[in-house]
Amino acid sequence: MLYCNLQAAKTAYQNGENVTSYLRRQFGSAGNTPEIIEIAYDLQAGSYIESIGRNRAGWQAYTREIGAILAKHLTPGDVLLDVGTGEMTTLAGVVNQCCNGLSFYACDISLSRLLKGNVFLARELPPETLRAVFPFVADLFTLPFMDNAVDVVWTSHALEPNGGREKAALAELIRVARKKLVLFEPYFEKNSPAGQERMARLGYIKGVREAVEELGATCEEIIPIANLANPLNPTHAFIVTPPTSTGGSDAFWACPATRLPMERIDDLFWSKFSMLAYPVLRGIPVLRPEAAILASALG
Repeated sequence: MLYCNLQAAKTAYQNGENVTSYLRRQFGSAGNTPEIIEIAYDLQAGSYIESIGRNRAGWQAYTREIGAILAKHLTPGDVLLDVGTGEMTTLAGVVNQCCNGLSFYACDISLSRLLKGNVFLARELPPETLRAVFPFVADLFTLPFMDNAVDVVWTSHALEPNGGREKAALAELIRVARKKLVLFEPYFEKNSPAGQERMARLGYIKGVREAVEELGATCEEIIPIANLANPLNPTHAFIVTPPTSTGGSDAFWACPATRLPMERIDDLFWSKFSMLAYPVLRGIPVLRPEAAILASALG
């Protein structure tokens, strides 16, 4: 992470400036680095929840549409992973529709957004449904799971700011997914000229279908989403089938720094193989390589 005084960036965001553009200028970066994306979204923590208060009907329509598409690929007992869940706003709507017999994991690069999201989930979900959701901090490029550990992996505009790193991001999502990968993301090639200009200017993704197929997965279908927050950034559902699994470990969690098996022990996660430990802050595990602490004595 780029450690620096972020007050100017916070002020730029509060003044309505696009904070990723601001940070690229400040750090002299041509694209959206992981650090820039983390800072930008952390500074926005709470804004998505506030927007729902202004347009709850729009949020409900979008999450109903997302949930209906996901439901086609789910069976009771499945494990789902929402990558880049943000404040868990989209997740809340989906869980309310598809909660029966399913386990929901949700990760984001920003602890602040998950803390805000926990409050939102507690307000939106009944207690028995809330218990099916497990949020944690992670980087989508180093997910803390063994290969093929999750039945269905999905995103909602989480890949969006990672222009130039599409293939690396998709490779990690495909690695973790067992049955399906469902991407609710902008589709550069089907966008309008004005929308393409905006996506290029903001460093958004392109060439998703081509990257998926280069990685050996199959893009079965691309479905336009009717309920849009921004006509210049239209969402499409990319329905992806990963390559056939060749089997794998019985372990579920993996040390994000090494991909070796990991388990939860009391108030931390630890791998007896890498001997790295990861903290839990306010009930949320922080499962990023940067958070690792060497702790051989735990064994």
